[in-house]
Amino acid sequence: MARSHAKGGEVSPMRLWFMRALKAGIALALLGLLVLGIFVAIARGEIDSFEDLKASPNGQMIRVRAADGTVIQSIGPSFGRWLNINDLPKDMKDAMVAVEDRRFFYHPGIDPYGMARSFWVRIERGQWAQGGSTITQQLARNVYLNNNREWGRKIREIILALAMETKFSKEQILELYLNKVYFGGGAYGVDAASRKFFDHGAETLDLAESAIIAGLVKAPSHYSPTADAQAAIGRAGVVIEVMQDAGMITAEQAASVKPAKVKLAGDKAQDSVRYFTDWALPQLESLIDETEKPIDVWTTLDLGMQRAGTNA
Repeated sequence: MARSHAKGGEVSPMRLWFMRALKAGIALALLGLLVLGIFVAIARGEIDSFEDLKASPNGQMIRVRAADGTVIQSIGPSFGRWLNINDLPKDMKDAMVAVEDRRFFYHPGIDPYGMARSFWVRIERGQWAQGGSTITQQLARNVYLNNNREWGRKIREIILALAMETKFSKEQILELYLNKVYFGGGAYGVDAASRKFFDHGAETLDLAESAIIAGLVKAPSHYSPTADAQAAIGRAGVVIEVMQDAGMITAEQAASVKPAKVKLAGDKAQDSVRYFTDWALPQLESLIDETEKPIDVWTTLDLGMQRAGTNA
């Protein structure tokens, strides 16, 4: 009986190895959290105040030059009024959260579920096809970083997002985002986008208009109403579906929305230079460090030939 009891009290080598590995894993995790917390605290101290971020510039002047150096067109960022979060329509706020970061009000700045899903899609398709960045991460990237897909930049983005969440409220983060994000056509901020595409301020955006604007962030050059109205309408339909799925609007409301019937502003068609600029901006951010001085974009276009063709 004593011998049997001794055997029963022995711990198998496999169990012993597992317990040691578990303890080591917990220790490493705690150490990692401590290091992350230190970096977040440092980043928090370096982040500008809410008022300073409101006053910071959103974009740069871009000068498109012909082969001989002649400036074909100068394109500067257009800005609307800065709108307080309480002055923005609920539909606009809901549309943006639904399509860009459904769990915005529940995560600490990063969304583990969204990141895991993004990695899974990357494994399945062999390329990055779905973003996992939260609204806070996008704001951190737009204000302090660039669009490089390097691991170092991604880690800095995560640290900054966590720091922003400790410094600002969710409402402040959403206000900064909606007033700073690029919507295409040179429009930074939801009010500038509303005035450009619908010829009125963002305070009076309805559900269909809000869906169109919220759909632009993913690819401004592709979904811009002045570049491709059908693409913008199709994308707005996706936003409406996502809002319904998230419980932000009812099925009846979704069915009653008709983005195709939205009246766009007068014919301010986005020409090829503007379209090129919308496409090129994210590429330039990953290649240059300058964030304030005008950006010169050189083309192979011969200005003399362009004028001759126009006169003909």
